[in-house]
Amino acid sequence: METPFNSADLPIDQLSRLGIYQGDQLLLDSSQVSALLSGRRTSLISLRDIKGDGFEIERLDAKLSLSREENGKVELLIHPIYKQPREHTLLTEMQMRDLITGKQDYISKLIEQEDGHSTLLNVEYDEQTREFISYHVSEIIPPDRVNSILLSEEEKSAFQRGESLELEDGTKLQHRATEPSGLLSNRKMLILSVLIDGGISYLLIKGISAFRQNPQQLDHHTASFERAVQQMRGEGLGNADQRILERQMTPPRQINHR
Repeated sequence: METPFNSADLPIDQLSRLGIYQGDQLLLDSSQVSALLSGRRTSLISLRDIKGDGFEIERLDAKLSLSREENGKVELLIHPIYKQPREHTLLTEMQMRDLITGKQDYISKLIEQEDGHSTLLNVEYDEQTREFISYHVSEIIPPDRVNSILLSEEEKSAFQRGESLELEDGTKLQHRATEPSGLLSNRKMLILSVLIDGGISYLLIKGISAFRQNPQQLDHHTASFERAVQQMRGEGLGNADQRILERQMTPPRQINHR
């Protein structure tokens, strides 16, 4: 599956000013680069000796993401840690409090557009940066299979809506825009497959975060996981551990409401 950005899109000048691109080398690990190219936020990165026009910052902990402007130019966005949660214009105080305290994972809002149609937005809370993140539910591409297990149409719709799924092999997963991998799961590794133009794209998702309510994760080597590995080998991908596609699900556009 193609990602929204590729390595040629990276804004080298901006990355260099942040000290994370030196000597023709990007000083980020592969998971951070994958998050950037997939249109998601990285995990927290410690930026040091940041210099700009008339200012200098010794250290700043922040997340990074990429954004494509209308003219096609790609900009690097910095998401610092705010002292207080930033209010969201679509949420009531109670709804914001429910997200901040973890009482709810997300809030869904039906928004009427200028053309008279309505669109469903989900709003999540990034507890690390203390920001609310909103996105169009319809732009989430659900997997057709998880660990070789075929999802029903209702399960795919539930995944898009942000609901937690439990599969027949005991695997639990949930879409989360605030996660670099785009997922939460009770397993650290999953194989997702998506039908594209008559073919199958396999995605190996590593380092998946656990659910807050149950941080204990299970062994990912289930029978269904091994079947997915064999299916990939049958598609001619060779050694699954080395040659499998290691890309994230294409994420929805994140929307800023101030």
